[in-house]
Amino acid sequence: MVNFEEKTIESFKAAKADVDELKRSMNEWIIFLDNSLRDVKQQVRFLEKRVSELESEIETMWRG
Repeated sequence: MVNFEEKTIESFKAAKADVDELKRSMNEWIIFLDNSLRDVKQQVRFLEKRVSELESEIETMWRG
């Protein structure tokens, strides 16, 4: 019976370690994805600004 209890305790310890590692890994992914999203948003803002500039240039060419 003691052997079963020891194995059960060790199993729960291993499961806790796995869950802790999963939490750590997920936190790292969240940080990575947040940074990636920030970079993508910055690129979109740059591209929107550039499109607006090009549209203004085209309008100026058609008027002139």
